Amino acid sequence: MKLSPAFLARKLKLAFPVLAAEDLPLLGTLALPVLYQPGSLLPADRVFLCTEEQLSSHSAPSAESSVFFLLCTETLPDELPASVSIAVKGSLSAVFSFLQELFWTYDSWQNRLMQARLDGKSIQHLLNLSLPVFSHPLMVVGMDFSIIAAASEDPSFFSEKVFGSQDETRPLLLALTESSEYASVRDLEGWFRFPEHVTGLGSLCVNITQHGQSAYRLLLLDTGKDLSDTEGFLLEFLAEMIQHAFMHNVMQKTSPAQSLHTVLLRALDDRTADYIAVSQALDTLGWYSRHTYCCLYLQLSDIDQKNLTANSVCAYLENILTGCSAFPHGGGIVAFFNLTLSDFSMADLMERMVHFVEDSSLNAGFSRCMNGHMNLRRQYIQAKIALQFGTRKYPDKRMHPFNDISFDYILDQATKKLPGYMLCHERLLFLQEHDDSSGSEYMRTLRCYLDNHCNVVQTARELFIHRSTLLYRLEKIKEILASDLSSPDEILYLMLSFRFIDLEQEEKDRSASSQPEKHR
Repeated sequence: MKLSPAFLARKLKLAFPVLAAEDLPLLGTLALPVLYQPGSLLPADRVFLCTEEQLSSHSAPSAESSVFFLLCTETLPDELPASVSIAVKGSLSAVFSFLQELFWTYDSWQNRLMQARLDGKSIQHLLNLSLPVFSHPLMVVGMDFSIIAAASEDPSFFSEKVFGSQDETRPLLLALTESSEYASVRDLEGWFRFPEHVTGLGSLCVNITQHGQSAYRLLLLDTGKDLSDTEGFLLEFLAEMIQHAFMHNVMQKTSPAQSLHTVLLRALDDRTADYIAVSQALDTLGWYSRHTYCCLYLQLSDIDQKNLTANSVCAYLENILTGCSAFPHGGGIVAFFNLTLSDFSMADLMERMVHFVEDSSLNAGFSRCMNGHMNLRRQYIQAKIALQFGTRKYPDKRMHPFNDISFDYILDQATKKLPGYMLCHERLLFLQEHDDSSGSEYMRTLRCYLDNHCNVVQTARELFIHRSTLLYRLEKIKEILASDLSSPDEILYLMLSFRFIDLEQEEKDRSASSQPEKHR
């Protein structure tokens, strides 16, 4: 394996006093070391070891030579000779042996990686082989923050399957996705260093592409604050091996959580699915038909959509909430909660979710709680309606339970094809016309009377009028409505009609406020 001049200088400094040229190349271009023999051919891809005597002889190489010379000397010079890239205080044999061992180590690593790929070994195996070489934690993460594989000398270092799925790492994920540095390196080619000030831990990284786009990232984490850029070319080689593994479909085993996702997705997406079979599959996974379920639908923020953090959000929900199965779906996130397994109520669920939703700048819709498996898809529809209608009706709120918007949703659906004034009680419109023409307050009086459950005393008190005055008005109202206001269905119809009229007025007010000033 070819090593870079900068990497050789750094490794030599660990064993010998060294004087090296500034800005040595970081690209791996140098093969095994050779003892310099005056008059011999000098290929440009080899490391030539020479002595002071050879440099001072008439056969010394010229300063214009592109050959890499390494000087072995008893005393380091104040300045490097013009043709020398590195000077080492040590014997020729000691330096030669050190470099031979160094090249052998990385040749061996290269050969083991290539053999592992020929044997069809996993990405995790490639990282395990590479950990002793880099001596820093390694991880391969998808652009959706799913951790594909990871290796560390500390087994507890990587404790999650998706980065940002735990309380400790969730703030780091948010800081990462909101940083301009993260966006700037998303499609960068070759190795690059990601700064530590964003997440508190710097790293060397290489993007791994699929179909011309960055799909994964290999990271070498700077846990000891001693990671050098000279290892970038080695990381690029490892990334090539990992990309080869992805091209040949090296996949991870399916987990029980993924199986649960698959069954729930089938319930949502397959309109021809056998619900008995779905129910049996859920029973097998411990989600029984006697359990109580609730569905959540999350609308992802623009940042989450741009940075593909859906999987991280799903994993975080599953980690902080027992009995949760969350997965990306339809541009958002669906989460089903088994309230029986989690042993908490709908109120508990809302309380646990509120800070997460607000801190993550997300919007959430919740279905009602229902028993069994037969209504899972309907609960999903409920949650989606709660989110869509709730955010439109109450834009300042982030949490929208279906129960909070169900009546408004009924009114909205009722006026999809006909406006409210064409649905309301026809004679109520006559009452409105009477008020407009005569200045009476029959509409206000009737509404207050209905709101107070037809209680004359309470209605008169709220309107600040005498009881006899109210009774007179009610007689006139009944005359115009041609009704004695005794039918429960008619009373319900009248109350709905008032709501339809309110909706009409709200729509007119919105239209007026949205018009440009010059058109008002």
